[in-house]
Amino acid sequence: MNKPPLLLVIGVVVIAVLATHRYINKRREDAANAVSVPRTMLVEVTAKREFPAPNRRSRQREVIAGEEMAYEVYFKPRIGSGEMKFQLPEKTYHQIDKGSQGTLTVQGTRFISYVPEGLIQTEQGK
Repeated sequence: MNKPPLLLVIGVVVIAVLATHRYINKRREDAANAVSVPRTMLVEVTAKREFPAPNRRSRQREVIAGEEMAYEVYFKPRIGSGEMKFQLPEKTYHQIDKGSQGTLTVQGTRFISYVPEGLIQTEQGK
C-alpha cells in the first residue's frame, strides 16, 4: 500500500489543471482590460443584487450578522442589446438606484464609474 490510489492522483491532477486554466484566463482578461480604451455609454440600471459572498469555510446559505456580502449591479445599454453585470464595492452599490439612467464608463470588462443622469445635468449646469 505504498502507492497512492489512482483516483486520488487523477483528482489532484484535474484540480491542478483547472486551477492553472483559471489563473491563465484571469491574467489574460486583466491584460486585455489594461490595454483597452475606456468607453462611455448611456445605460439603465435593470437590477441590483446583494448576497453573502462565496465562503470557503461553510456551506451555510443563511445571512449571518457580520458576514461579508457581495454586491452586483446589472446595466442595460439604452442603444443596442445585451446586459452587463458588475460586482461592485458596497459604497458604490448603495449609491446606484434600480431603474436609474446615466453614463457608465468601462475599460474592457472592468467597471470604472457610473454617473446618474441627474448628476450629469447638475454638473454641466454649474
